Formats: sequence, C-alpha cells, structure tokens
Amino acid sequence: RHSDGLRSPIALDDPEVVKAGARAFATRGCATCHGAPGVNWAKFSESLNPDPPDLKEAGATDSPARIFWVVKNGIRMTGMPSFAKAGVPDNELWQIVAFVKKLPSVSEADYKNWTAAAQ
Repeated sequence: RHSDGLRSPIALDDPEVVKAGARAFATRGCATCHGAPGVNWAKFSESLNPDPPDLKEAGATDSPARIFWVVKNGIRMTGMPSFAKAGVPDNELWQIVAFVKKLPSVSEADYKNWTAAAQ
C-alpha cells in the first residue's frame, strides 16, 4: 500500500535504462543475495530468513512501484536493506526496477555483456 501512486520518472522499457539497471544491480550487490542470469547466489544468502526472493518471479508479477518501494526502503526484519539509506539516488533505483522488470527474459549472455564494465 505504501507504493500506491508511485510513478517512474523514466521509461522503464528503454533498453539503455535496463542496461544501466543491470550495471547498478551488479555493482550494488543485488546479485549476491538474489542471483542473476549466470550468477549464483552467495553461499551466505542461504542462511537468510526469509529466503531472498527469486527476482524473476517478482519481475513478472510485482508492479514497478512496489519493487521501487522495497528497494528504496528495504524490508524490516529481513536481510533486505534500504538502498536509499545507503545513499543510492532514486533515478538509479528506478533503473534497477527497469532491470528487475526485464529480468524474466534476460539471457546469461546479455547480463554478462551489460555488466562487464561494472564488475
């Protein structure tokens, strides 16, 4: 309900925004807990309770506003931090949202290509 009314200020289907989101996803450590195409979750994430969600599912079912709100604010009593409190600007958070929304159809080769300079 906190995400009701949120609207992206950028075009989430823009290929350049999705690529920027993939780079931010890689550099901000998202793949450490959630994995990514061709990237396994870090071993420690197996001990998080609750388990980090499969973002391919979230990308397919959750609204962009809900994903933005969770990434920005985190989820209390879980391992999901607030990236806003870590100093990540909203524009970059929306780029991550664009990538997560595209994630169900991102190939391992595309992810590797998009994030090569970021890693």
